[in-house]
Amino acid sequence: MEYELPKSRAIRISAGNVKLLKSPAEFYEFLLTRSRSATQRIVLSTLYLGNGTLEQALVESIDSNLKERGNLQVYLYHTPKLRGLLRHILPERANEIIGLQHMKIYVFDDTVLLTGANLSTSYFVNRQDRYVVFKNCKELADFFHGVVAAVGKCSFQLSDRGSIELNPACSVHPFEGCFADYRALLRSCIDKVIAALPDQELLPHSLSDTVVYPLLQMGPFEYNEEYNLLIGLFSLQYEKLMFTEGKYSMDIITAAPKANGFFGATGTSGYIPSIYSRISESVLQLKKRYNRSNVNLYEYYRDGWTFHAKGLWVETATETASLMGSSNFGYRSVHRDLEAQVLLVTSNEHLRDQLKEERNRLFDFASILDEVTLRRTDHHIPMVVRMITRIIRNLF
Repeated sequence: MEYELPKSRAIRISAGNVKLLKSPAEFYEFLLTRSRSATQRIVLSTLYLGNGTLEQALVESIDSNLKERGNLQVYLYHTPKLRGLLRHILPERANEIIGLQHMKIYVFDDTVLLTGANLSTSYFVNRQDRYVVFKNCKELADFFHGVVAAVGKCSFQLSDRGSIELNPACSVHPFEGCFADYRALLRSCIDKVIAALPDQELLPHSLSDTVVYPLLQMGPFEYNEEYNLLIGLFSLQYEKLMFTEGKYSMDIITAAPKANGFFGATGTSGYIPSIYSRISESVLQLKKRYNRSNVNLYEYYRDGWTFHAKGLWVETATETASLMGSSNFGYRSVHRDLEAQVLLVTSNEHLRDQLKEERNRLFDFASILDEVTLRRTDHHIPMVVRMITRIIRNLF
């Protein structure tokens, strides 16, 4: 597959400073170790922080560090789209469909960890994700620190009294103020962070064989860098890319129903694995319609584990590109949530091998997903799911 690199921003790095973590346990150990040893800054951006024993140990390690250095800020983002009557009638779990802060950014001094993993027990034990560490990369650390600070400036914050108050620096209330004014305020903060990054076309020639492009996808604020990149990479919409004009091979891995975090959930959440089975069924139908035998679906299943990895790997004869971060590449990631990721492009053979091994580790627990698989009882698609999937798929 041929592709063009984005001509906006770029950070050239040493491939030796990139490390791919392998497991939830390694992810947790990294967080614990770095939170104890950081001397300049700790920046954590996550969807949620759990309250189990492992999370408590992580908080205690940060607290121990703070006793020496102080200066803790806790920000709570509220989507400006959840307002008015809608805010009053939607219950707490359901209101997440309107939009939320979904970035998973962990900065320790000048080291950055990007992942899709939150800070709770399952992500530390048996929920498989991807984890990329960029060591000694001040430009990248400054960028993502700046992004978190910019969103925090336009958010609520936790006071030292335990109350939640609007950040004094936020001049427009997220859900009571004018949406256009709030969007302009947050954009002005983010724009300053983006402007501080070097432009690829202005950089002098470098011998570096590895480049990182930090990307933001924040649909409510009209940042569509991930979406534009994918359209630019492939010059096609997803379905057209995969079926009507694509000639290359493509392997897609997703969670088996039992590896879905909602498997066995009560209420409407329990239908979510079936909804994904219905979507997989529609992809297989398109594959058959367009005779794309080299597009294959796989599902991840590992006994006692769930699957949360996301990303993209593109290989040419001389380079490997991988998109990694928080985004699920679905409708809500594009239009509703705040997402952050990087495009990593390298010709370094050792790093290319790391990326290939990372991908292979996921496929070690994957099996082909086909029409026969969908006839199994664990893939049963209830009639109600068939009826509503097309209507509600934009919620995912």
